Amino acid sequence: MTGHDWVIIAGRNPTALAEFEALFAHRPDWQQKRLTGPATIFTRLCCPYAAPPDVTDAAILGTAFPHGGPDARSGNLPNLAWQELRQGSIEIFLRLCWGGFVALSARSEYTEIIRDPSAAMPCYYAQVPGALLIGSSVRVLIEAGLKKPAIGMNLLARSLFRAELPSQETALVGVQELLPGDCLRIDNGSLSVRQVWSPWDHTAIDETIDFNHHAERLQRTVDHCVAAWSSTTHQSLVGVSGGLDSSIVAACLAPAAPSPICLTVSTDDADGDERRQAHKICDHLKLSLIEARYDLADIQIDRPARPDLPRPTGRLIAQGYNAAVSRVADRLGADAFFTGNGGDNVFAFSQSAGAIADRLLHSGPGRDTWRTARDTCRLTGCSLSQAWHSALRIATSPRRYRWKPDRGFLHPDILQTLEREPLGHSWLDAPKGSLPGKAAHIAALLRIQRHLDGTGQMGQIRVINPLMSQPIIEACLSIPGWMWCQGGKNRSVAREAFRSKMPPAITDRISKGGPSGFGAQIVGSFHNRIVERLLDGHLAEGGIIDRVALERRLTDESPNWALDQVRVLELLEAEAWIDHWR
Repeated sequence: MTGHDWVIIAGRNPTALAEFEALFAHRPDWQQKRLTGPATIFTRLCCPYAAPPDVTDAAILGTAFPHGGPDARSGNLPNLAWQELRQGSIEIFLRLCWGGFVALSARSEYTEIIRDPSAAMPCYYAQVPGALLIGSSVRVLIEAGLKKPAIGMNLLARSLFRAELPSQETALVGVQELLPGDCLRIDNGSLSVRQVWSPWDHTAIDETIDFNHHAERLQRTVDHCVAAWSSTTHQSLVGVSGGLDSSIVAACLAPAAPSPICLTVSTDDADGDERRQAHKICDHLKLSLIEARYDLADIQIDRPARPDLPRPTGRLIAQGYNAAVSRVADRLGADAFFTGNGGDNVFAFSQSAGAIADRLLHSGPGRDTWRTARDTCRLTGCSLSQAWHSALRIATSPRRYRWKPDRGFLHPDILQTLEREPLGHSWLDAPKGSLPGKAAHIAALLRIQRHLDGTGQMGQIRVINPLMSQPIIEACLSIPGWMWCQGGKNRSVAREAFRSKMPPAITDRISKGGPSGFGAQIVGSFHNRIVERLLDGHLAEGGIIDRVALERRLTDESPNWALDQVRVLELLEAEAWIDHWR
C-alpha cells in the first residue's frame, strides 16, 4: 500500500524512546499519535489512521471496513468492534472488521499488534538498543533509527528454497515479518507471536447451501468488497487481461463514480497479446481501455523490480509491467491500481484430483463422487482411471499439505542443509477430519501472499488486490472443493456468480496467455550480461547456486526454457536485490 507509511516505536527505556521519537518529531509530512503504555505511532499524513474517540488504547493503521455492513471505513466502525479490540478480543474483532490494516490494542503493561489476514498491509519489525521498531517497510524502519541490516546469505538461500512459502524470517539479519492473521505481543520487553485467524475456521461444509446459493453469495461478497475499496479512491485504473479474475474486478468497479479506466499491457508475441479479449469485457461494461506494451527499454538487469522488500521477490519481468502502469497512472492522475491478483488462488484453480478425494471422503463412492470424477477428467484431460488413481492416493495420504521446495540451480551443499529443515506454516497444519483438497486450496492462498506487498512497486500509486479481501477468502473457503470444478471448468462458482455481468466469451474462457514471451526477450537481449552477473555474482561467490548446472543451461545453444526461464529471472532479481542492499 504505497504511501501508507507508518512506524511504531515501543519500549520501556525513556531515553532510548526519546532519541528514536526525535527522528520523526519535526518532520512536516508525519504526525505523532501516543498510545497507552510504552508505544508511540508515527504515520505519514496520507496514511489512514483511526482510533475510538477520547481513548489511547486502540488504533487502526490502514483501512478497515465493517463485516457485512455499509461501505464505511475505519472512522465509522461499530462501537462493538472498537470494544473488542480494546479488550484484546482479537479473534472477535477480526470477525467484525476486514480490510488492509494493522490494528493495535494497548495496555500499560503490554501492547498487541495485529495484521489482518489479507496480506494487504505489510508489517515488519526489528529490535534496536532500548526499543522495538515496527513499520510498514524496512525503509521506514531505517528512517526510524534501524541500522541498515546486513544480508544473511543463508537466509537468502532459504528464501529461494522455500518457493513462496511465507515465513516470519526475512533475508535481512534481525528483520522479521508479522504474518497475515497473526498477533505480535510486546510484554515487558519480551516478544511472542500467536495466530488469531485461521483459514480452517471457515472450511465447514453446509449441506443446505447448493451451488447456485454459493454463487449468489460469492457475487454479493465480491461486489461489496470491491465497492468498499473503490470508496477509498478518487480515480481508479484497472489492469485488465481479458481473463476471468481481472474481468470480475472490472465488472464490480464499473458502477463506481468516476468510472474506472482499464489498462491492458501486451507483449510482442501472440501468447501475451490479450487486447482482443480485454476489449470484449470493456466494450460490454462500457469502460475506456488503454493499450500499453512491455518495453525492453524499461528493463535494468542490475536493478531489482522490488528493492524495498526484505527478501527478493518476483522476477525482472515485473519492471516492464510496473513501468507501463506507472506511465499511464501518472498521465491520468490515477491514485489506485486495481488488479485481479490472487483470483486463481482464492477461486481454487486446480489441476489435481483433490476435488474427487474430498468428495469421496465426505460423501463416499456414490453417484455424486463419480460426477466429480468426470468433471475432473473434462477439466484436466486425464482418463477416469488416472483420475481415480490420483484421488485414492490423495485420499489415503496425510492430510497436512506437503509444500514443494524449489531446488532449481541451488548448490548441492546448500540443498543438503536445506533439505533437513522442515517447510512449515501454521495454515498448513490441517486439523483432524480436514479434507486434502481444501488443504491445497489453503496452500494456494499462502502462495500468493509474498506478491501482495505493493511497497515501491509502482511509484506513488496504491496497488489494490480486492479479490484477496478477507470476506472473499472466507466465502471461498466455505465452498466445497468439488463445486469449483463443476461442469468440467475451473473456478466454476466464480464463473456462475458473474455470468450475468460479463459476456460468455469471458465467463467461459478457460485459457489465457501470459508474458513469458517478454521473459524470453529479456534473456535473449541481455544474454551475455546475464551470464556474467549470475556466474560471477554474489550468489555464485556465496556458494548458493550450482554454477556448473547454471552455466550449462545458460550456454545451451538450443534452449527449451520451460520453467527454467522463471528461475533464471528470479535469480537475476536476487542478484540485483543483493546489490541494492549492499
